[in-house]
Amino acid sequence: MRNKRIISVLIMVSLFLSIVTPTLAANVSSGKNSDKHGDGIGRVSVSTVPLPEYVILQDATYTYGGKVFVSYKTAEDLNTTDFFNFAMLNDDGTDFKVIFSGVIPLKENTGGIRYMPFQDNKRILLGDYVLECMPNLDKCNSTNLVPIVYPKSLDQDPGISRVWSEIIIAPDNKHMAWTILLSNYTAGQAIGVLSRKTDSYELENVQLLSTPEPFVNDPNKPGFIIPPTSSRGGEVKQFIKGGNALSVVGVKDNVTADSVVQDLTSDKVTQITRTPGYDETTIFSPDERLGMVMSTRFSKQTDPAIFGILPRPAYAGSGINGILYFYSVAGVRTFRSGDIGPALVDIDRSMNEPGYQGIQLSTDENWVFHSPMSWHPDGKSAMWIEGRRGLDDDLHKRLQKVNLLDYKPHKTIPIKPTTDNIPYATNDLTKLTSSSNGNVQGKIAGKKSGYIDYVNTTSPYLSGKSEAQYVNFSDDGVNVYNGYEKYNYNYLGESVYEANLQLTGKQPGEMNLRATFSSILGDTPARLLFDTAADGKPKSYGYATFKGTTLHIEDLLE
Repeated sequence: MRNKRIISVLIMVSLFLSIVTPTLAANVSSGKNSDKHGDGIGRVSVSTVPLPEYVILQDATYTYGGKVFVSYKTAEDLNTTDFFNFAMLNDDGTDFKVIFSGVIPLKENTGGIRYMPFQDNKRILLGDYVLECMPNLDKCNSTNLVPIVYPKSLDQDPGISRVWSEIIIAPDNKHMAWTILLSNYTAGQAIGVLSRKTDSYELENVQLLSTPEPFVNDPNKPGFIIPPTSSRGGEVKQFIKGGNALSVVGVKDNVTADSVVQDLTSDKVTQITRTPGYDETTIFSPDERLGMVMSTRFSKQTDPAIFGILPRPAYAGSGINGILYFYSVAGVRTFRSGDIGPALVDIDRSMNEPGYQGIQLSTDENWVFHSPMSWHPDGKSAMWIEGRRGLDDDLHKRLQKVNLLDYKPHKTIPIKPTTDNIPYATNDLTKLTSSSNGNVQGKIAGKKSGYIDYVNTTSPYLSGKSEAQYVNFSDDGVNVYNGYEKYNYNYLGESVYEANLQLTGKQPGEMNLRATFSSILGDTPARLLFDTAADGKPKSYGYATFKGTTLHIEDLLE
């Protein structure tokens, strides 16, 4: 568990150091849950998909044929390294048919194994391999495990810690996108064409969709720096818009994590979730009008909204998302009471309606959401994995399904060839590891007044610090920031976030708080500490307020 948690934090730190943007939040709300049946979705029914008693569930996903693909262990192979069982079944648990049992050697510098069905309903993308099923997944009589060959420049680059951490396949059955983790705790995205050869698949025409974009010196103002303009770089989750956009984890208008859509035909990045807490993944329905979201929004005592309620430049505070993941997600899975979804949302309302929450789909406080999420191709049901709280060991999972009893899906978004003409992409793969090392120091000028004196440093030992001093900082000439926020993190020790920040203008707000978190290791990772610090004050105290809502750190669990 120790190594697994360290790898997880490396992934989270890499991702959140790679998706910052200077945009200010325009609409932040901490509104309560909306009427479950007044948003056009209607009634829902949540149930557990029955599986044979000998099955130790690992993962599951809907396929394009409407059946369910499951990965599982049994008591006989539980301790056999890299041994996998795959089966197909109906989503009511019937017609369980084993299609593969055997060893699949996993590579050390990749993300393990994932399960992404091809639209042709004949193959499953596993990450390092493609599982081919003959004649198709529904009637699979034989399988073929075919390795994927990644570009050597990625596979052999010492600056890359994981060639991939997440993988997705486009509905054109050709284009594959993936997230790459770097050894300096940053990340990038890539896309390529998966081409079948005699005994392998090779990724061709590989392009980088994002690189760790550095702060640059302002040529017009000595001592000033210009922050990144891109918000691309988050973990890829799904191809949408017929295959010409990506659903990704991002930080755009909020400091805390949100879900965004990254267009492949233009520079456009669209924010999908807008809660001040922690929203990570949105998996869109076939008509792309609904979404399943991993979210802390229904968990008042573990939702880290206090860190995101006050709008401010994302680059100044988004580094805290790593420890917030371990507090509100990993901690909830291991020991802390709380909820991380999924939430069923109307996409348009999620994008545009402040305070919109959607429908809570978790039904038992003893069971906690795990990835992946997927939709039935008819758009009337979706499924996800849950694990037993306190037993985050991949041995106690169940398969959950929601049926949408009233919802009338629109037509499935038509499949289009995924474009290769991506305006911001580059074929120069060396740019992935030739960018910033993560250490930044300088002043960032407000567009209308003042500046932020900004420092960010990282170390190879899961520690670092950032500090933003706001001096009459304003991008619009109306809303003005003064004060500071500081974050000193040590994932193997204590991490401390402090803010004394005032926003004046049409919508005033304030942060005056300190939050101290324990190590991410052990049985109780990232505990919020309230004992007395060296200065005689509690290690965690204070509040944040905006738009008439005040949140207190003392209201969060432990």
